[in-house]
This record gives sequence, C-alpha cells and structure tokens, in this order.
Amino acid sequence: MKVADSRIVMALTCTATVLVMLASQVLLFAQFQIQVAQIDLSPPDAADNDVITFRLTGIWSNGCVPQSPVVSVSPGTVRIDTTNPGVVCTLSLTPWTITGTIGKLSPGRYDVIVGFSGPSMSSPVELGRRSLTVADSSLLNEAILPIVVNGDIAEKLHFQTIFTVLNGSAGDVKGTLQVYSNAGAASGVFCSPLAPPPSNATFALSPNGQYLQFTSADLAFLNGWARLRWEGPAPVLVSEELTLVAAAPARCQLVCDRPSTEKLSSAQIAAVKPAREFKMPMTINPNRQTAVVLINASSSDPVTVKVSILDSTGQSAQLAVPNSFEITLRPLERVSKYFWQMASEQSPLGIAPNPPDFFQGSLVFSSDLPFVVSGLHIMYPEGKFVPVPAVSTR
Repeated sequence: MKVADSRIVMALTCTATVLVMLASQVLLFAQFQIQVAQIDLSPPDAADNDVITFRLTGIWSNGCVPQSPVVSVSPGTVRIDTTNPGVVCTLSLTPWTITGTIGKLSPGRYDVIVGFSGPSMSSPVELGRRSLTVADSSLLNEAILPIVVNGDIAEKLHFQTIFTVLNGSAGDVKGTLQVYSNAGAASGVFCSPLAPPPSNATFALSPNGQYLQFTSADLAFLNGWARLRWEGPAPVLVSEELTLVAAAPARCQLVCDRPSTEKLSSAQIAAVKPAREFKMPMTINPNRQTAVVLINASSSDPVTVKVSILDSTGQSAQLAVPNSFEITLRPLERVSKYFWQMASEQSPLGIAPNPPDFFQGSLVFSSDLPFVVSGLHIMYPEGKFVPVPAVSTR
C-alpha cells in the first residue's frame, strides 16, 4: 500500500472514530434530557382539604414529548405516568409542559414520581421525583396576609414587605409562609438560597419566640398575597408591613435597615382570617380613595362575593353605579382595585361614570363560602397609604 493510501485510511478511521464518539455523546445527551422533569405542585403548603395541581416542564430529545398524564395514588406515593404513541419523531430538542390535577390527599408524606413510556422504549423511565407533605387541616391554623407587593416600579422606587409572627402561646409553633400572585400562582419573593421561587419559608417558634421574614426587592415585581399556616396553639400574632421605598432595590436588604428619609409611605397590616361576611368604611374625595382587596384562599372552590354600598346612614347608596353587585373569584385568586373602579366595571352601560366629589360610607361583603377582605386608603397627591380596618361579622 502506498504511503498516501495509508494516510487516507488513517484519516477515514479517525473520522469514523470521531463520528462514533459524537454519536455516543448525542445519545447520552438525549438520554439525559429525557430523564429530567421539573415538578411544580400547588399549593406547596398543601393540607388534606386542598385540591393539589401539578405542572411538569422539561426539554425532550425529540418531538414526541410526554403527554396524556395519568395520576395514580397509593400509600406514600403519587405517580404521574405519561406517554407518547409516536414512532416517527422530529429530531430536535423540544420544550414540553404538562399540567393536571392530583386532587385531595390524606395527611402524610408522599413521593411524587413522574414516568414515561413509549413504543421506542423497552421499559418505562423515571423523569423525576420530589417529596410532598400534606398537613392535617384539623390541626392547622390559618391567617391571610392580604397585601404583598415587592420589586421596583420606577428608577429608585420600589416596594418591599416584611412579615412578623409572634408566638404568644405557651407551646411550640411550626409554620409555613407561602406567597401567591394575584392569579394564585405560588411565587418566590424571599432571598435566595433561603427560599428560591416558587417556594415557601418555614419556621419553628418556642413560646414567646418571634419570626421575621422579608421580601427581597431585587426580584421580579409581584403584587399578591400570602398565607400563613401553622401547627400548634392558636394565640399567634401575625402582621405585615408594606413600604414604598425611594431607593434602588438591593438584594436581601431588610427595609428596616434603611433610613426613614428613603421611606415614602408605610403601613402595618394585620392578618385576616377567612370569614363569610366583612364590613369596612369607604371614602371617595379628591384627596383620598379606598382600594379594596378580595381573596379566595381556597385551592378547590370558586367564591362569589356580594358587594353592597351603604351611605353614612346605613342605607343603600344612590351613586352612579349599582348599589349591589357580585364578583366571582377563582381558587387562590386575588382581586385588588380602587373600589370605584371595581364598582364602575359593573355598570350596565359599560361606561365608567365619574366618582362623586365627596362620599363617606361603608361596604358590606358577603358569601356562602369563606373569603378575605382588606383595603387601603390611598392619599393624594403623594400616593401615601393607610390601612382600612375590616371586621368579620360571620
């Protein structure tokens, strides 16, 4: 054989070797891709009266992505089995997402396991797993922190929220604090890696112990609410502090450490327990308007809230909007609006009427199922705010 021929053979051999190595690497990469799935569960702080939902995401090695989830529950295990009947699939990495419902689970700890099977596989593969602890609702206390705002809204202007829990009982208390968006999505607002999103913050308090937690203002803007659930005696003081800060947001900085000159407005807001009826004062004038928050803390049932407007004598107000109307909230949903905007949206003509020049009255909120009401008076021209008390009557 000539020297040139031997070099050609050697080059072809080296090329073939490289191709085999690349093919092996691609196969390993593809196999790695289909072994991993991100598993998100809602609510993360589930109790046995919650309807638990899931969201699965990942990147698949071809176009025949996981689909058709089937949920099965056995003691200590929740399986979510997926499949795809496709045989001919596009050869490209493909993002995929699946959502579904697990339902209500008995109290205890579960392994949530996601599997996949298909015609091209000799046996099912596990895509991922995570643990889930479901609490006994009969042993839980619950309080809603109705106004959680975090993140920047303009250059050198941002919101931040502080949560405070004081154990005033004679026994130990274990709690979980979970923040939700207006749409009811579990959201991460705490400083990583303490609680990366979407996550919750957990704590254990001895008698007279205090827990302080705060949002990290450098994260994405959030307007939502929070739920505190705890095991142990009921005498626990729960509150939050909402602050508008005239400074650039800083990662993990406690707003208490900022000078008062940077704080444009601040309000201490008490936690609210769900009830079937609330009453609260309401004001409309050029210098002050009432903003209202409605929350459905249930993860399973929608809530329809009837809203009635009363004048200062306790009679139905005769304004340019309906005296009474209904608002339906989806599970875990929060609605937060100026009250006049909320009422104007109920106008049968679809036209927002002008607010009254001066009105002082009250609002009555009622429903057949528990819900939460809170509010703020927004003061002009500076936009400062003060909490509005709401009393539950049943």
